[in-house]
Amino acid sequence: SLARTLRETTAALDPNFQLREVLTLRQKAEREQGFKQLMGLTVAAAMMSVVILSAAGIYALMSFTVARRRREIGIRTALGANRNRILLGIFSRALAQLATGAVVGMLGAVALSRMDEDALPEQQIWLLPAMALFMLVVGLLAALEPARRGLSIQPTEALREE
Repeated sequence: SLARTLRETTAALDPNFQLREVLTLRQKAEREQGFKQLMGLTVAAAMMSVVILSAAGIYALMSFTVARRRREIGIRTALGANRNRILLGIFSRALAQLATGAVVGMLGAVALSRMDEDALPEQQIWLLPAMALFMLVVGLLAALEPARRGLSIQPTEALREE
């Protein structure tokens, strides 16, 4: 009944102005809550795709790195290098690349949050190192399979190539 009164009052004041939809405060809040939930789901889906693409990229990069070092790994194995030492060499390179990416990403996020103060509220500043640590873990897990393949290289096969 209030909506009809509002429509009549606005029509009396200005005939060109029409109220089409009148909502209660509760209805408006419910609509906004639904929109916020949709946005949250959209951001979560985007973040998951970023994590999956990052892991795939790191896996591809590590596979390429191990394939390029196949001969070197075979020679080291033939000369009696410890498997742990070979693994350390593979993972140290991956960790250096991941740490560089994490630092650059955090610096970029801080720079963006300085430009737009709403982008990252101070209460959520802990998200930056948490996401960097998460991506480091994802990256190291993605490097496991290429490292395992690197250890399975037979010295005779590696030396016979080229």
